[in-house]
Amino acid sequence: MLQIDLANNLEELEGEYWSEPNFVSSLVIQVHNLRKKPLRDLNDEDLRLLIGQRMSLTFLLPLALERLIQNPLRSGELYTGDLFCSVLKVGKEYWKEHKELKNEVDEVIRAYEEARETLEEHISKYRSDHF
Repeated sequence: MLQIDLANNLEELEGEYWSEPNFVSSLVIQVHNLRKKPLRDLNDEDLRLLIGQRMSLTFLLPLALERLIQNPLRSGELYTGDLFCSVLKVGKEYWKEHKELKNEVDEVIRAYEEARETLEEHISKYRSDHF
């Protein structure tokens, strides 16, 4: 797995410094600003947004997957589990070339499915006891 210094930002890691955007939209401005933010300071919404734009996946997917393995329902600002959904929308061509990361996605899926099954059992028991 790629070892990266989380104190660096995407511009430093990629060696690519973008000039100020010439197209004014909130998304473009957000992405430009997030490229300057140290990776350790990126929150779940930042990761969701950047991964959703297929930005810097080499650096961002491992970070997102590390968080999702702990809790598959981590969320940005859209809905519960939106970070996971953003990762799942990455195209299959990427996963073909990054099998180690695909294995981590599969681990997150397993963790989610196990949690879902456990919760469904408890919910069913609760409902049968209380209704």
